[in-house]
Amino acid sequence: MKEIIHLYSGYDLWANTRMVERLQRESDTVLDHPARSSFPSLRLTARHMRDAGIIWYQRLSGMPVTLSGKQDEGIGSLLEQSAAMNEMVLGLDEQRLLERVDYTNLKGDPFTQPRWQLLMHIFNHATYHRGQLITIMHQLGLDEVPNTDMVNYQRSLLAGA
Repeated sequence: MKEIIHLYSGYDLWANTRMVERLQRESDTVLDHPARSSFPSLRLTARHMRDAGIIWYQRLSGMPVTLSGKQDEGIGSLLEQSAAMNEMVLGLDEQRLLERVDYTNLKGDPFTQPRWQLLMHIFNHATYHRGQLITIMHQLGLDEVPNTDMVNYQRSLLAGA
């Protein structure tokens, strides 16, 4: 299991890096252009991804959940969060992945789940919203929309890139 979780964590960081690097080339006007999606712009979608990652990182680390001071940080803050999550995940062994984590959702409801399940949710959640970013980018007519498919990441690993 450790190998698969580490692979997904590396993929998440790789895909978020490609997305952030591309979005950082756009103006505030483009990043804030209204879009029909779960979140109404590229910036707000990326911010949601970052905030969700921060919350899950805090839960998995046993820290109190807080987002104070994060609202106005740029697109690159998504990459900072993703890198921190990847570093934490690479430090997890099989035993830590199987451990159950107690946490509460934002409504205060308590839950307990194995750490590996929560990590798979985190990576899947990010993939879902990267797909939305890509759709919004196409709707806005942007060029050089990054391909963030898992198979491309796997190919890059095989090529030693």
